Order: sequence, then structure tokens, then C-alpha cells
Amino acid sequence: MKVGVLLSGCGLGDGSQVEEVMLTYLALDKYGIDYTVIAPDKLQFDVINHMTEKEQNEGRNILIESARIGRGRIKNLKMAMDEELDALILPGGLGVFKNLSDYIIKRENFKVDESVKELICKFYKAKKPVLGICGSVILIPKSLEGMGKRIKIATANNAYENLLVSLNCELQNCKANEIVFDKENKVISTPAFLASQNMNEVYEGIDRMIKKLIDK
Repeated sequence: MKVGVLLSGCGLGDGSQVEEVMLTYLALDKYGIDYTVIAPDKLQFDVINHMTEKEQNEGRNILIESARIGRGRIKNLKMAMDEELDALILPGGLGVFKNLSDYIIKRENFKVDESVKELICKFYKAKKPVLGICGSVILIPKSLEGMGKRIKIATANNAYENLLVSLNCELQNCKANEIVFDKENKVISTPAFLASQNMNEVYEGIDRMIKKLIDK
């Protein structure tokens, strides 16, 4: 088995949540699953100083920033060979809302980046699992909007409730160490840091998600 891990930069404030990415790698290595890291080759929406949490006046490239945590396995999203991959994993982080979609600007009227949407749809149509962590779950039903499928999604504390319900999702509030497995749609999700700041609990959820990928 080989999976794709879609990143949106490096750092919670303007890219991928680094802890979620590292815990995903750890779980994949634990179960002997090979992976390729992918990211779009374009400028980030903004650049955040993670010390002050304030925006900086500079531009950075999503692919180059993602390479910081790509472990030497990163590819341009447009060059990703989805037919070589058996599943797609989407870590969270504010880059989901800024770089992989325009949710940060348009909120409920947001659109998913066209290349990201196309990739998610390819996996879905090929009946290959798509795994969502934390806030990245919003990308899945939005990309599949109009296909008429009701998708079961993990959340915590009713996060993104109105949005996900409007996208025909069945929400399940979970603990960080729990998952939701939508067998029909081959979507697996876990709330991660939406539910807890305890990294061990978050890891348990991601670990269970990867184990379910094997056992599906």
C-alpha cells in the first residue's frame, strides 16, 4: 500500500498542522505503509510569524514550505500520480482554509482549490479511501458536492456544524482518540486537535484511522 499525504505549508497558522503531519508519518511507519507527500506549487495566502501570531509582509511558496516537513518525498500536486496511490490523507492546519480553499475569505460560500478538488474526486470515483484529520474534513464533502452522497464526518464540539450539515454530512462528535468510518463512501476521519490538546490522544485517533485503512 502507498498513500498520498496532502500538505498545505508548514505551521498551524498558515499551513499544515506540523504535529498532525508527524503523527501521521509515525502511524504510517508503524504499519509499514509507504507514502508520498504532495502540495500545490503556488504562493500561500499569507505568512504568519508563529511567535507573535501576526502576519508578515512577505510571500512564501506552499510546495517549498511543505518540503520542510516532506521528509524528502514531496511532489508538486499537479505531478502526483493518483493511480499509483491507494489512499489520500489530509492533515489539518489553517492552510486548509487559506491555501487549499478560500474558506478564510468566503466562509460558507467557499470553494476548494481546483487541483485539490480534482484529486479528491479522483480518489472518490476510484473507490479509494480519503482520510480527513481535524478541520481538513471540510474539503471532502465540498469537493464531492453535487454527487448526492451523504457522508459521515468526525467533528468535536460541533465544529463546522452548519457548514457540514449544509453539505449533506452526518456529523458525529468524537473524542480525539476516536474515528468515524464511512464504509459506503470510503471516508475515514478523526477530530484530532479539535477535540483535545493532548498529543497522545490525538495520536491514538490518527493511529486508529490508519489501522482502519488497512482493515477496511
